[in-house]
Amino acid sequence: MDKNLLKEITNQATINIEKLKHDQEIENESYLLSYHNLVTENIRNNNRQITRNSFFLIVSVVLYFLIYTNANAISNISILFVKIEDNNLLLNLIPIFFSFVYLKNITLWNNNINLIPIFERNSRKIYSLSLHTDTVNIIKPFTLLHHILNYQYENKKVMKLLKLPLSLTFFTFLFFPIIFDIISIILIAKNNTPSFIAYFCGILVGVITLATIIQALNSHK
Repeated sequence: MDKNLLKEITNQATINIEKLKHDQEIENESYLLSYHNLVTENIRNNNRQITRNSFFLIVSVVLYFLIYTNANAISNISILFVKIEDNNLLLNLIPIFFSFVYLKNITLWNNNINLIPIFERNSRKIYSLSLHTDTVNIIKPFTLLHHILNYQYENKKVMKLLKLPLSLTFFTFLFFPIIFDIISIILIAKNNTPSFIAYFCGILVGVITLATIIQALNSHK
């Protein structure tokens, strides 16, 4: 077979595959509104889960350091109807729960990163909104963290004043859980005699943390 012909067939096949990756624009107003409602509901559900998970993360950290600093502060905790009296075991299990919930939050956040541009594009199309209007932000499903980090204040003095606190808030939300996971792995290795359970917990926290970092770096619009 001629090389040029083979190259042309390969290029055409590549173009066809690329076309299959892109959805066609929805022109039917009813279908577009239904699609918009589905996207809105998915964003809203993700926000609810992120809020609930964030509460669990805060409780986990407080519980962890309360047990670590005062061995008698908490005892006889029941997890899945199993009573746990060994504080060291709790200090091993809490980081696993924490790292898993944080991984889920990052995954939900990534999903929202992909859904929000679709929501904005559909909103502008349905409601005939201008590109620079703030109406899209008004009708967008509310999330506290997104509002704090992305809300554009009209007062420039306020923006200057809040620039540093908002940046610190962002980096705290992003990096503190990773730092906590690393600290917990170190404490698991330090405070346990060599045992399969302790090492397994430490390795599991490390694997979940690595998956979280990869998921966070893989964020895209």
